[in-house]
Amino acid sequence: MKKLNAATSRKLRYGGVSAILTALIIAVVIIVNVIFGALAHKFMWYADLTPDLMFTVSDECISLLRDGDPKFKDSTKSPIQMVDAIRAEKLAADPAFDASTVKINIIFCTDPDTLGDNALQRYVYNTALELQKEFPDYINIENYNIIRNPSSVSKFKTNAHSVINPSDVIIEFGTEYRVKGIRQFYTYNATTDETPWAYNGEYCFASAILAVTRAESPVACLTTNHGEVYEDDAFAQTLIDAGFLVETLDLANDPIPENCRLIVIFNPTSDLREPDGITDVDEIGKLDAFLDGTNSLMVFMDPETRRLTNFERYLEEWGIAFDRHIDGSGTEIPRLIKDDSTSLLQAGNQNFGYTFLADYAVGGYGGYITESLRKNLTSNEIVFENAMSISYSSSYKPAHYTPAETDTESIEYDYASYSQDGYSRAIYDVFTTTANAAAVANGAVVEKASDVNKLKLMTVSLEVRSTTESNYSSIQQTSYVYACGSPGFASSQNLLGGSAYGNRDLLLTVLRDIGREPVPVGLEFKPFADLTIDTITNAEATQYTVVLAIIPAVAALACGVVVIVRRKNR
Repeated sequence: MKKLNAATSRKLRYGGVSAILTALIIAVVIIVNVIFGALAHKFMWYADLTPDLMFTVSDECISLLRDGDPKFKDSTKSPIQMVDAIRAEKLAADPAFDASTVKINIIFCTDPDTLGDNALQRYVYNTALELQKEFPDYINIENYNIIRNPSSVSKFKTNAHSVINPSDVIIEFGTEYRVKGIRQFYTYNATTDETPWAYNGEYCFASAILAVTRAESPVACLTTNHGEVYEDDAFAQTLIDAGFLVETLDLANDPIPENCRLIVIFNPTSDLREPDGITDVDEIGKLDAFLDGTNSLMVFMDPETRRLTNFERYLEEWGIAFDRHIDGSGTEIPRLIKDDSTSLLQAGNQNFGYTFLADYAVGGYGGYITESLRKNLTSNEIVFENAMSISYSSSYKPAHYTPAETDTESIEYDYASYSQDGYSRAIYDVFTTTANAAAVANGAVVEKASDVNKLKLMTVSLEVRSTTESNYSSIQQTSYVYACGSPGFASSQNLLGGSAYGNRDLLLTVLRDIGREPVPVGLEFKPFADLTIDTITNAEATQYTVVLAIIPAVAALACGVVVIVRRKNR
């Protein structure tokens, strides 16, 4: 057996020590890196090196969440004060209750590693971490992997959010929550743009946190003393399910509650009053002032009801004209919609064709409202019964929207608009008949629908007002008036109490949209810095990149070769 000489033995010994030492150093570096990474994540040891401090939460945002809006400090609680109030209530009811569990939850629908790999999601995640760092006892961040565990967000899948994406963010407090898509945290020049030009993360988080922690639910008022009759309590329960407190309102004698966001006039049989020399009561004026305050109105009118002159004249100012037929003697008679092709009653029934399925509007604001239902996996059939149609009032200018050739998502649609005295309004279809429907008066067909003239069953009118802030961004404030010529659409337990039809989901979607979220005024968006190098061409930039990448590598290789050769020749 060949023995090792002293030199060889020494080389092996020194080499083994060097290998062990190298391995130990590498192991220590890895362990330190893991420990430091964990501590950095826990204690937010990050530096915001973006030019405009993209995800650093501003002092204005912190003050808003901690102290509330200075304009309403005396009347409303801030989000942090609301959490404290809820904790105090629960402790008073149960002294053993762990109050620290009452927190505002920010839920990301994917793992932190995935969030870090996407720039848009990373900014949002870092802003959330900043909020948690600022309010560790009040804000909690959770990560769900909805790909592996879809049921983890099942309780948030309702109405307008039937589909939740891995990039979505959910802000939750108690039973209230808001689902925010990733695009809502950014500002784009157009809805079809893929690249944002500004980051609006803290505004989006602040508005959602204000919404889920607000002390009082908005009020929905059901008018009385105009012959309004409800078949059952299904509609009122739908309002409650949408987050409203429901009250009755006598417009002639009662003040409109301060926190009222919606007035519902359901199947009135007598007119609203306005000053006429006999009375000073002005229900129309009170309603008009209410809608000037960024609030909403829903009207359900029965075809059998005679024309309500004052009220319907006012609705025409919002573009809404309920259709009635005038016979040869000049008498107005009810005009009912009949659609045999989608009738829910069998042929031979005397009401055959008068309870039918409607078509969704797919363009304009009506299409926006119905989009989530059209994509819903559950029932999305919308039922109208004993309905009359609606036309755009004559004072409104009809218009047809045609998308640009480059716009592959939008579709053509009709609407009408009106502008005067510094305000503008527009009216859109929400539901129409099919092309097979007809309008019937006294048993005779007086108008037929067609592919290009479907009869309107539900419309929405909007008045949009823009308020410019000091940072040159604008906040849009909108009033809505929804009109429907079928009280049965929203009064029947059969239609609203179960899941066979989509009427209830449609109402919930609409009601959430008009519930008027609180707006955090004064939080600025953050435009992305323009990092383009304008002094060189793209070709020069490519050349510099190649040179800087190759030269250091070649130099390092040359040095290595020199060292190896010299050591070999020693």
